[in-house]
Amino acid sequence: MKASPGLTDFLNLSIGQATDAYLRELAQQNHHAQLRIQQMEILLHTVQAMEQNVATLTDIFARKAIEEAQANAAAAAKIVEIANGIWVENRYRVRPDHTVVDEDTGLMWMQSPLEGSFNFEQAQKVVKDLNRKGGFAGHTDWRLPSQDELESLVVVGVRPAICQKAFPDTPEVDFWTSSSPKNNRSVSEQYFVDFGLGETYGSYEGIENTKICPMAVRLVRLSRNAV
Repeated sequence: MKASPGLTDFLNLSIGQATDAYLRELAQQNHHAQLRIQQMEILLHTVQAMEQNVATLTDIFARKAIEEAQANAAAAAKIVEIANGIWVENRYRVRPDHTVVDEDTGLMWMQSPLEGSFNFEQAQKVVKDLNRKGGFAGHTDWRLPSQDELESLVVVGVRPAICQKAFPDTPEVDFWTSSSPKNNRSVSEQYFVDFGLGETYGSYEGIENTKICPMAVRLVRLSRNAV
């Protein structure tokens, strides 16, 4: 007859089962821990990738913003440059309103002469009419230049005798000044500048009254009044 298991056998069986259960629990916990570690590693890699993408996007946007700012600054500088005038020969500022500012003399000139030719009386009248009807380039204080002022535009050795980059539409003809010969009591003479030769004259040979001769007109004003 087989003997019933004793207390020792029962205890050994219980301890063995408990040990197995505990080991299984430890193995399961270790498996879960490994899964958790893998999940954390995946999450870490994802975050790092997102950070890299954000840094890349930030860099792209930053470069784009800098490029746009530089382009806007260049455009603004160009607008200011055009408004103030393009420099010619380190002396003249050719403005978009068809005037030329001479920085050496402080004078503002019409870039082109008035259309047509005028005797001296007509020249005086056309200036008054121009200013009375609203002027030119926003100014109503235009006038005939003095002898010295008009001679300041003369460039010797070229034809026409003027800076052609600043004043491209200048014909090789005589231009009126507002000056009369000081030592001549005659009211029939008036200084004019020949922009073909770059010379100044007070009369025409063989012509009694210079003032009746038709000549070109280029008007001037003080540039400081433009401010």
